[in-house]
Amino acid sequence: EQVKAMPRLLLTFYLSFLSIASVQAFPPNHRLYLSQNQNLNIMSSSTTDAAPACGLGAQGKKCVPCESLDKSHILSKDAVEKELATSLKMWTLKPLDGSDDKGDDDPQPHAISRSFTARNFQAALDAINAIGVLAERENHHPDLHLTGYRNVEIVLYTHSLGGLSTNDIELAKEIDAVQIQYSPKWLKSHPEAKRE
Repeated sequence: EQVKAMPRLLLTFYLSFLSIASVQAFPPNHRLYLSQNQNLNIMSSSTTDAAPACGLGAQGKKCVPCESLDKSHILSKDAVEKELATSLKMWTLKPLDGSDDKGDDDPQPHAISRSFTARNFQAALDAINAIGVLAERENHHPDLHLTGYRNVEIVLYTHSLGGLSTNDIELAKEIDAVQIQYSPKWLKSHPEAKRE
């Protein structure tokens, strides 16, 4: 009931604080990460089983620090569409400026986007927090949007390049492994999101 009485700005601040506090609540000699089965793990940095560095997820590919990338690392639209068709079926190509795509010969920068409806508000926050943990571990941050209290959109692109790189593809694959409590109604119309 106290949450209902909070003004919108205060509620936004409170939720942001909870998200930040959950990541910063661990001593500096510990690493916070999600394992292959996406359970939250806390490892001491002195442990030999610590989480792998950037991008050594299920595919074993290492992401490159964004600071070392240049425009030559932007993926072609064809390469991205091939990934979307084969391994990222819940993601769509989206022009960065929000306008309609103008065709294959247009050098317009793109992002990839994935949307879903969570079971409820808490399930949406849990998904965003799990994605946030991945993003912090990888030091590669998607744009996360929560609207209508349970509708989530994830937009991925390499901000420093203004386009898509292999880092985005690898992070999208890791995000797809996050366990999400979807709305049953949404899940019926999106069978590709069902887990075996």
